[in-house]
Amino acid sequence: MGEVMDSSHVPFNFPTRPYSLSQEWRNLTFIHWKVDEELLRKHIPKELEIDKYNGSCYVGLVPFVMKNVRPKGLFSVPGISTFGEFNVRTYVTKDGIPGVYFLTLEAKSLITCMFAPRAYGLPYRYANSKIKHDGNNITWTSKRKNNSYKVSGKTTYSEIVVDFEKASLEYFLFERYSLYVMKNNSLRRAYTLHKPWQVVKAKVEISDNQLTDSFDLGIKSSLNPPIMHYSDGVKVKTWSVELAETINPSEHRDYLFLDGDCGLCHRLASFIDKRLGKGENLGYRPNLSEDAARVIASMPEKLSKADTVYLIRKGKPYIRSAAGIRCLLYMRWYYKIWFPIFWLIPLPVRDLAYKFIAKYRHKIFKKPQVCTFRID
Repeated sequence: MGEVMDSSHVPFNFPTRPYSLSQEWRNLTFIHWKVDEELLRKHIPKELEIDKYNGSCYVGLVPFVMKNVRPKGLFSVPGISTFGEFNVRTYVTKDGIPGVYFLTLEAKSLITCMFAPRAYGLPYRYANSKIKHDGNNITWTSKRKNNSYKVSGKTTYSEIVVDFEKASLEYFLFERYSLYVMKNNSLRRAYTLHKPWQVVKAKVEISDNQLTDSFDLGIKSSLNPPIMHYSDGVKVKTWSVELAETINPSEHRDYLFLDGDCGLCHRLASFIDKRLGKGENLGYRPNLSEDAARVIASMPEKLSKADTVYLIRKGKPYIRSAAGIRCLLYMRWYYKIWFPIFWLIPLPVRDLAYKFIAKYRHKIFKKPQVCTFRID
């Protein structure tokens, strides 16, 4: 994993592939309220389960400084990579992987507000968000254009460190290393990795809170939070979003979904499997099998309705020729070198050839009596 930090403290099996973004979260105020489950459910995708602590649902307001945001291997840019951010978040889970779901993210960064929704599906909105640190005091304020959705307050933090026992509310609220988003009407998951949180007790005075109030979550008094914490922050690595629906959530494996009734698909799977490169671990499924069909159904409609092979590579789905040529990347080196050559062929041309072959494949290749490619 290169420079990625140790993930042994993460409460689930963490991916080993490279991260995509690096950043720091600094001067964080964590404010939490219990909320009404029925009201919260209106804001949460049906594919997610609302995570509860002792039967209660929670929503958090978090003002903080996003610092030195940069893609992997690049430098941060002054004036762009550091900005104030506020988010309203809640806690969810899917397939035993706990995570955070953001109702909104307010940020003083036009680039982030343009890039993050497209790349991650995150609901960023531009706002004049400011965080000021003076001694043990943090003052914070945020508002969108026309002074709408204003939120402001002051945090005074102590030196009393909060212990995280696994049964504690603090562990439930903080020890989460994934986030969930809806992107192109498809549920996605992104992993985040950092050292375990260190937080202290804090006192928060809120003077305005139109932001949290706008979601109508049944909070009796949004100016008087019952649960307050502060943290100096952590360094964070973030992975790209991937399909949240998987064959097996406990493993991070790539899969090729093929037509189980197609002789060509059987020959293709057998050809690839016998020539896999060292250390490659590609799984196979008939695309009408229960688990493959479940994953396909979770994709955007233009993918899920396609009559095609599917390759799930690093959590991202590929179809038709894009899936076919990427199969070369799992094979021995003398097959891999063909990938950039095929990639140079324009996608419409490649897909036209794919559709022609797919149309006549049953006339050329005999239909197998049973599924013969490896399923494990």
